[in-house]
Amino acid sequence: MSGTIVMPKLGMTMTEGKIVEWYKEVGDPVNQGEAILMISSEKLNQEIEAPIAGVLLNKNGEVEDELKVGATIAVIGEEGKTVLTNDNEAVQPTTAIEKPDNSDYTDVLVNKEEKTMKGDRLFITPLAKKMAKDNNFDMNLIKGTGGNGRITKQDIQRVLANGLDYKSDLPTQPASVDVEVVGEGLPPMRKAIARNMRRSLGQTAQLTLHRKANADNLIDFQKVLRKEIESTELDVKLTLTVLIARATVLALQDLKKMNSLYQDGQLTEFDEVHLGIATSLEDGLVVPVIKDAHQKTIGNLAREIKELTGKARNGEASGDLLSGSTFTITNLGASGIEYFTPILNTPETGILGVGAFQDELILTEKGKVKSVKKIPFSVTFDHQIVDGATAADFLTILTKYIESPYLLVL
Repeated sequence: MSGTIVMPKLGMTMTEGKIVEWYKEVGDPVNQGEAILMISSEKLNQEIEAPIAGVLLNKNGEVEDELKVGATIAVIGEEGKTVLTNDNEAVQPTTAIEKPDNSDYTDVLVNKEEKTMKGDRLFITPLAKKMAKDNNFDMNLIKGTGGNGRITKQDIQRVLANGLDYKSDLPTQPASVDVEVVGEGLPPMRKAIARNMRRSLGQTAQLTLHRKANADNLIDFQKVLRKEIESTELDVKLTLTVLIARATVLALQDLKKMNSLYQDGQLTEFDEVHLGIATSLEDGLVVPVIKDAHQKTIGNLAREIKELTGKARNGEASGDLLSGSTFTITNLGASGIEYFTPILNTPETGILGVGAFQDELILTEKGKVKSVKKIPFSVTFDHQIVDGATAADFLTILTKYIESPYLLVL
């Protein structure tokens, strides 16, 4: 009996994860539920546990290697047993194989696609393979220094600096230069953000509309609710962000085209609203998700927003809390920003930017000058899915709820 550990999908946009640390080596005994390694996704670090008890038979990557979601990371089973690679070919991963000094192509390596010139197979991590292909390297001419002779990222970097390890009678193509790798050299979270933002801009036709709403009634409404909360001693922190979130949820239910996802060639409109709340961290940004926000009262929204954003800032939010949103809100009001152009959290159709309150003078119907507070909104939408008129309608509906806030509790 053996158990396979695969790279989990910790978020809707996650496509690969990085191995941060191995807690076990090949041949080490492990218990069911024991942490085997730590991975880093685009949003958080997470320990991966053993699905069964046994011996770690195979490691399919080294520290800093990146594997696609669903790729095999490791195999656990009985000591000495044969395990299967991703291509279902049997190998004995716990057997060390030494390569004679005078050999060119006698490496015993494993990979589901690449073969050596003498019919042997090739061990290479996914990241190393990509780097080798980007630089037009013959992978058979590279000495692997990882477990079982696996070619790793460090081996490719060595070859980039010093040249190929082995000679070949076959002509090789020159290495390409200036290969663009999005986020290369950045910390894991920033690299993931870079990739997500580039992917978002590359896959969608983004346009942003702006509008201000009179916030005076919303501020008065907040004061009334806060007074009621104090009289009942409820543990609720009622911020204006909570009320804007409630207004957004209602607007999305009124205009479901904005509460939709476009993914894998399929457009899905949702009755349910799963609201993402963009939360800034010291070194990046995450989006905890309020699931079924349309079913939450204002008080419940307040509690969940406080709880989930707190977990996100403390690095305690699990993958399921950071995925599954159908629409996102991002608020730069605390930074004094009025209008901005938020980038879509793909595959969502829209994202709402909230700016800082502004004092403005208006002329009343009686001809008197009055000072009011305005709140600026910026909605970015995918023009492939909806037109400007639809996004404008969304802002109109949202403004209705902001300026008539008692509708939020009906």
